[in-house]
Amino acid sequence: MDFPEKHIFVCENKRPPGAHRPSCGYKHSAEIRSLLRKKLSEKGLDKVYRVNKAGCLDKCEYGATVVIYPQGIWYGGVSVEDVDEILEKSILNDLIIERLSLNSREEPKTNE
Repeated sequence: MDFPEKHIFVCENKRPPGAHRPSCGYKHSAEIRSLLRKKLSEKGLDKVYRVNKAGCLDKCEYGATVVIYPQGIWYGGVSVEDVDEILEKSILNDLIIERLSLNSREEPKTNE
């Protein structure tokens, strides 16, 4: 049985309007996931790298959030325009895109 080399999770969680935290699902995450899947399929890599829809990844303030495993690369503020760069640099070449990286950012302060 073959297993994918990497899993890419894209948060598509949608909270109700007026919720106390933002939601990745309202920041084009479904489109981001769909585009990643399409581009990997076009390259014949959709069995090597698997793109999955995720529920809340608890980084809502940074959405849209994308996580690449097993490398443990966390990205926030991802837009549709970032998909090609994420694919080429991070998925295919294991490079970290610093401007999107959540791995080294401090958690935002909350009043809770």
